[in-house]
Amino acid sequence: METGRKALEEHLTMPSIYRLRYLFLGLSLIGFVGVWWLVWFLLNEPNIFPSPADAVAGFGLIATNEQIRSLFLSSLGTTMFSVFAGFALAALVGVPIGILMGRYLVLDFILDPQVNIWYSIPAVAFIPLVSTVFAVGATAETTLFIAFMIALFSVVINVYTGVKNISKTVVETALSFGSNQRQLLAKIILPESLPNIMLGLRLAVTRSLEGVVVAELLFTAVGIGGMIFDATDKLELGLTAALIIILALISIAMNEGMKYLNRRVVFWKESSSMVRR
Repeated sequence: METGRKALEEHLTMPSIYRLRYLFLGLSLIGFVGVWWLVWFLLNEPNIFPSPADAVAGFGLIATNEQIRSLFLSSLGTTMFSVFAGFALAALVGVPIGILMGRYLVLDFILDPQVNIWYSIPAVAFIPLVSTVFAVGATAETTLFIAFMIALFSVVINVYTGVKNISKTVVETALSFGSNQRQLLAKIILPESLPNIMLGLRLAVTRSLEGVVVAELLFTAVGIGGMIFDATDKLELGLTAALIIILALISIAMNEGMKYLNRRVVFWKESSSMVRR
């Protein structure tokens, strides 16, 4: 007993590695910039590959040049509207479809092949298919629809998996106690599948951003993707690098936001591997 108590006290007084997360983050960023410098130095082609200093200059251009700043803000608004609108539609449509597929075997047999086929299609392949549906100038509607299509199947597959993984014993016990379908959905299916729902939403929001930017790059007319294409075409590589970094930061912020929301909504589901030590 004494040995066990002593071991517990030593464990509780050990410095938590979780407190060092910002140190590790800083080291990771330093390593990334170091590799970036090395690649730029080895290539020795400033007109082909930008350096970190060029990226800093690109950020300065966005901050100080009124015309570029105005274009950046309008492009950012266009991109993020398509991302979040497509993501919201995917959540509204995908969650019910995933639940129905997981709950009813007939719908599973009918829809599962279709969902897997569409999910396996690369994001860029949606663009020529969708562009024929909309008018030539309707690029905002096209990018929104692409964001919806790409995010939808991430949501459906994860929700479907969550419902399918619910213990049959739990469902049968609820039914044996007289639960109707609505009570079963509210008290068993939704709470049990909520971790998978949140995972699907987390994946969907980043896939929405991916699809929108790819579409904008090909349309070369709207959004951050269009701005990146235009800057690259003019060999303004520092501005291109700055815009790519901004997109990466936006993606990280959305991902972290969904992780935070997941911790708040599914607070009971923290795995043992995430215990702070």
